Amino acid sequence: MFGLARKTTEDGGRIGIALKGDHVALAVVRRTRDTVSVERCERLPLDPARGQEAVAAALRAARMPRLPLSTVLQPEDYRLALVEAPDVPPAELRAAMRWRLKEIIDFRVEDAVIDVFDLPPQNRGGQGRTLYAVAARRETVARHAAGLAGVPDFDVVDVPELCLRNLAAALPDSTAGIAMLHVVERAATIVLVRGRTFYLSRQMAMRASPGADPAPDPGAIALELQRSLDYYERHFDQPPITRVAISSCTDAARELTERLHADSGLKVESIDLNRTFVCSTPIDPVLQDDCILAVGAAMRRQQRTL
Repeated sequence: MFGLARKTTEDGGRIGIALKGDHVALAVVRRTRDTVSVERCERLPLDPARGQEAVAAALRAARMPRLPLSTVLQPEDYRLALVEAPDVPPAELRAAMRWRLKEIIDFRVEDAVIDVFDLPPQNRGGQGRTLYAVAARRETVARHAAGLAGVPDFDVVDVPELCLRNLAAALPDSTAGIAMLHVVERAATIVLVRGRTFYLSRQMAMRASPGADPAPDPGAIALELQRSLDYYERHFDQPPITRVAISSCTDAARELTERLHADSGLKVESIDLNRTFVCSTPIDPVLQDDCILAVGAAMRRQQRTL
């Protein structure tokens, strides 16, 4: 997403990190044409006394290999919006997009860093081209960059939706289409992917009433998932997606898998990195859950549509 225009070594590997309050989730992934290898998947504690330099210090202490590095924004740091593209040359697209986002984001558009990624053509006669625009507070992106200033190969600030796309695209039979479901606390993200093509993202809040079970509501998720799949079929003229992958393999995720299958009738499975990719050492489910977006960030490929 938000590239820093740095030259980095590129040997099929990448580091992904995601800030988690008092620690940073980290993954090192190397890929060949046929395999994805997760070499490291760790939680690195952050030293609050190091201030802004804490993340870079933790990475140096962990003796990271010399690889390009991506960091992932947290949901409150950015806004993702599906918008109709302005009719301007590609070089002017991001500047023109600011005015489309002015009424959508809850902060001054002049203070935003904007990036975009394209979508396949939609099957809607007379409608213009649509794309996803990402708007992040400039100070947030600058803070990420400043915190990693001591890491020479840091080159990308990414968003969770594209990290989930990277994971979905690497799953077996992804060419038939996959719905990726990522659940955190009281929110869920649904990403629809076919091959490496990103089609749709939906976010839903799950606010439990006082005294209610804090676990996600499979019925509500199944309903939003079906709406997303219906939109995908109608607007992109694609065959149905029948497979759902949940980005976790904890006991709670496995329970959600069973209940969501019962409510939706779809094939639902939880992702276990140990079974899906080549892992240097076994990764326990709790650590996988903590590091899954870092793994997705580390699976990023150096390619752009726009």
